[in-house]
Amino acid sequence: MRDAERLVEQQYAMLLRRDVARLPDLYAPEAFYSMPGVTVRPIELPALLRTWTGAFGDLRVDPLGAVRTGGGAAVELRWSGTHTGTLHSPFGTVAPTGRQVSWEVAEVVRARRGRIVSWRSYFDWSQLLDTLGVRLDGLSRAAQHDSLALPV
Repeated sequence: MRDAERLVEQQYAMLLRRDVARLPDLYAPEAFYSMPGVTVRPIELPALLRTWTGAFGDLRVDPLGAVRTGGGAAVELRWSGTHTGTLHSPFGTVAPTGRQVSWEVAEVVRARRGRIVSWRSYFDWSQLLDTLGVRLDGLSRAAQHDSLALPV
């Protein structure tokens, strides 16, 4: 669906410009955005994505491929950046390591009537944390069962 592809491109462009305040405008009111460990409503999305741009000040998104699906699009991409800020994960917080990292992500986006109705982002937290030099057993076990805590 061309709507979904256009909306995906718009969201990535807004993220790379660090213009995330208007991201909820791309979403239908009943929509959601999810990634491993957290699901948010559109109004909460700017705060979630600011945690990523805060943790990786030079965050980049490199598309690897995309396919249209019934009512949406599936996108494969590589995120990369230098870990210069605190990373909030479902397993706890990770202090800046200064490491340059990249990780692959698959995203499935569905759209209806020109708005995103669901955005599911899939990636391997353990691979990302391992690349940062963080072992899961070194993070809070209690945090492993809590949803992602976003800074206010």
